[in-house]
Amino acid sequence: MIRKLTFLFFLFSTFFYSQQTEEELKNILFDVEFCTAGPKEIREIDSIVTICRKYSYHDGMALGYLKTANIYNKNNEVKKAFYYIDKVDKENLINEESDFEIILYQHIIKSLLYFNLGERVTAFGLLDEIYEETIRQNNAYYTYLINWQYAGFYNEMNEREKALEKIKIAYQYSKIYRENKNHRYKIHKAHLSWSFMTTSYMAAIYIDMGRHDLAKGYIQESLNDLKKNDNKSLLYFNLFNAAKYYRAVKDFKSARHYLWICKKIAGHHFKDEFHQKSVAKELKSLYEEMKEKDSTAYYVNQLLDIQTAKEKQNQVLKDIIDKKDQTDEKNEKKLTQGLFFILLVSTVICILFIFLFLYYYKKHKSKDLDKIDIPHQPPVQEYIFKEVIRLAKENSPEFLTRFHEYCPHFSEELLKVSVLKISEVRFCAYIYLNFSTKDIAEYTHTSVRTVQTKKYNLRKKLNIPGDMDIYVWFSKLLK
Repeated sequence: MIRKLTFLFFLFSTFFYSQQTEEELKNILFDVEFCTAGPKEIREIDSIVTICRKYSYHDGMALGYLKTANIYNKNNEVKKAFYYIDKVDKENLINEESDFEIILYQHIIKSLLYFNLGERVTAFGLLDEIYEETIRQNNAYYTYLINWQYAGFYNEMNEREKALEKIKIAYQYSKIYRENKNHRYKIHKAHLSWSFMTTSYMAAIYIDMGRHDLAKGYIQESLNDLKKNDNKSLLYFNLFNAAKYYRAVKDFKSARHYLWICKKIAGHHFKDEFHQKSVAKELKSLYEEMKEKDSTAYYVNQLLDIQTAKEKQNQVLKDIIDKKDQTDEKNEKKLTQGLFFILLVSTVICILFIFLFLYYYKKHKSKDLDKIDIPHQPPVQEYIFKEVIRLAKENSPEFLTRFHEYCPHFSEELLKVSVLKISEVRFCAYIYLNFSTKDIAEYTHTSVRTVQTKKYNLRKKLNIPGDMDIYVWFSKLLK
């Protein structure tokens, strides 16, 4: 019976979602309640992803996979979380045309997973890769979100001053986002709830720094915020930091009250190691200060159990990552061997061709050498073209000057469309010369993601239609 009802629910959901646009489907995904999400919400997301796949809504598919990964991570199923993140990459769902919010979401989720595995360099690298573009977007929600992530990482590493610097920025921009003057931002229910958390996080960092006087105001503000929003994640987060504050000022009764609420929320909604460990650790410290030995011993044992489970899971995940690296290395080795074989065969063919040519030449050599066609020197334009290509590959400062000799009206035509910086004109020249994203990244010593972002920004500046290939647009520029 339950299976039949589930199947009917799936059919109904699929029919309902098939009537929605991609933007409407994305809004539904963004509003899936993260804290209470479980198998039911994952099935709902699967229904949406099915519709997105049918209509080739790549942004919707990517967001669905990332949302599912985040839910699995919250429920302490990190292996499944990595599986869904890998699906985004394997199915090439994110590119230069993707909604920037989804690109940012991908980087933040991946960075969090790697940080929890102890891969801190990789975690920070993922944030650094997207940070400048996040700031350029000039969106308060994006700015607060990425700075909050940085603050969390620095705080976990006990680098309090750096954490405080980042959380101050996050706090400022979260307020701008909530005020939403002139209705500039799309407000999602889930986004709005999480934006309130910067207040209690600011308090938490001040508490860890021993500055309880400064923490007090933010704790009071965070408790007042709970009257504006009933989100379970926000309730857990704000009450947990309030408990830390009250323990620090020796108000053990209030601290215990808030921690027991947090423990109940974590037990029902958060299965991941972070939330379980945080509550257990705080309760252990509280009972130590209250000199309740039995309760202290209970939470010491619980922390040991959590740590043991984490180590086992991390080992499984590291094995998966190592296996993936080995597979990539094996594939790369096969590719290298294949290229070597092709090169060897090509070399043999070239040598054979040269041998046959010389043999033919000697056999038919005559005195009428003047009758033999002598190849003409390449025309000037072809010579300049080859030099432009060489300078581009060397990333030479002379490249743009020589390119303008090759295409004298290129900049003039571009400026008719939009005002561009010299660096942007140079980048346009690379595209006009039909260099691929990978080639441009290699020649300019930047990442593929940076090149994709630059292409995305150029599309907006030059008003290139979404359904037109950027290379086709540039090829028609001088015609």
